[in-house]
Amino acid sequence: SPTMKAVFFGMVALFALLALASVQANRQTLLETELKEADVVTKSGKQIPTSQLFKTGENVDTFPKPSDPRMNLKSPSKWQATFNTNVGSFKLNVYRDWAPQGADRFYSLISNDFYDGARFFRYADNFVVQWGLKGAPHVDKMYMNGANIQDDPFKKSNTKGRITFATSGTNTRSTQAFVNLADNTFLDSQGFTPFGELASEEDLELFKKKINAQYGEKADQNKIIYDGNQQYLKQYFPHMSYIKTESIVVLEP
Repeated sequence: SPTMKAVFFGMVALFALLALASVQANRQTLLETELKEADVVTKSGKQIPTSQLFKTGENVDTFPKPSDPRMNLKSPSKWQATFNTNVGSFKLNVYRDWAPQGADRFYSLISNDFYDGARFFRYADNFVVQWGLKGAPHVDKMYMNGANIQDDPFKKSNTKGRITFATSGTNTRSTQAFVNLADNTFLDSQGFTPFGELASEEDLELFKKKINAQYGEKADQNKIIYDGNQQYLKQYFPHMSYIKTESIVVLEP
């Protein structure tokens, strides 16, 4: 009868919709899994699952060496780093075309939780705030020698809020970085090449008003490298601000 046919076709349509919904749900689950286990790519094109990157909580003695593929990743074109510190969080936007070598190194460091526990050990008022020593002697000594990257051609000026790697001469950038608290354009001719900038004025305010400035430039970098957070910084600079966690959001692949 027409009624039976209508019921039959209605049930067929319902089953088709349920099947379609199931397929879409499976695709979404698969996509979420792929995003969760997404690969990062080295500069040579090798894919590495994110599950193989170093994460805080693992034995720091197993931190990747500078030559490890995990420390030679290719940065996305544009991405945002979020740092959660003991005095609040701040965000940095990184642009690979500003300084490819610098962006790649910073991306590799953050991808492997290098800065977790790092102290803001240099506060030069109205100039820079610097960090980038992990505070784990095994790691910092490893990155003190043989980890330097080549300089990038200069493109962007050291204006207020921009982030730059510290150097001690030509081709000596490694892990230490600083945020410009003012327009430090005199650094432009000295090999300091910004690779990103604070995402907002609010982020700059955290550097100016919340990160502890009381210790100025008193901390000895060699003692940080050889004695670390536990034996040196925590004992002699107990209120020094520090990074708790770090993360990445890709804005443009």
